[in-house]
Amino acid sequence: MKNNSLVAKSALLATLAIFAAGCGATSNAAAEINGRKISRDELEKTVTELSAAGQTPVVDGEVDGETVRSILSALVQGAATDQLLKEYDEEITQADRESISARIAENTDTSTYTQYLKDLIVELNAGSLALARVKAPDAKKAAEMYDKAPGSLGVLCVRHLVVETEATANEALVKFNDGTEFAELAGEFSTEPNAKESGGALGGADNACITLTEYQGGFDADFTAGALLAKPGVAYGPVKSSFGYHVIYVRPFTEVSEDVSKLLATNAGVNLLTGFIATSKINVDSAYGVWSAARGGIVTS
Repeated sequence: MKNNSLVAKSALLATLAIFAAGCGATSNAAAEINGRKISRDELEKTVTELSAAGQTPVVDGEVDGETVRSILSALVQGAATDQLLKEYDEEITQADRESISARIAENTDTSTYTQYLKDLIVELNAGSLALARVKAPDAKKAAEMYDKAPGSLGVLCVRHLVVETEATANEALVKFNDGTEFAELAGEFSTEPNAKESGGALGGADNACITLTEYQGGFDADFTAGALLAKPGVAYGPVKSSFGYHVIYVRPFTEVSEDVSKLLATNAGVNLLTGFIATSKINVDSAYGVWSAARGGIVTS
């Protein structure tokens, strides 16, 4: 790791939300998650501090809109982290903060940073330590969460079919509602290569599911948005993406429970946070853009 790894830009941005979460909210909200407001004052202070520390690009005295959206997205993520920790009876301890402070002192020169930024760095990394202690829900709780909103677990277990026209997608939906198995429909209708063999399944090399983070980072946003809206065992669509018209089928929990557990076991806190954010009520001041659950951040409207 490089000398400044603990204070890399992405780390700083994520810190801001956790730190700001404890500040008093005002009605002058830049964003809001589950009722918690992030004020314009908090956002402006954050941008100013990062710019002064050389952590954000400044051109002709201004920070570009994409950078501001990234910072505000991070503020939202941090507030969500605070909420998730409380939901799972976890918290950042003083030992966490002291451990991170010691690591920073050993590896990073922060002599030019304000106390505000130093506190942000500590709080971010300490928050990550707390998040790592979050345990995956037991099978009963996981099934309840999955049935209510599959994406809430931070994984998606999907079959799909893609066709050229909306009319063909609707034809497939009719056949599903008449009792045809979805895997059979994918083989019959989908233009995707190997759909007949795969039954339209989207999964990893050894897992029937894929983390939501992977969907947000690598899949068509319209497709991901549709997958987040789909309910287990019910064909959803048509969903138009850059590839055509999709019918999306989230596989029932009983069919993929072991695969879900396997993904959660390796990084429960991070996956649960991603799912928590994707299924939370998030509002953003239109001056900054709109929140995209399919991308996990603020995008231009």
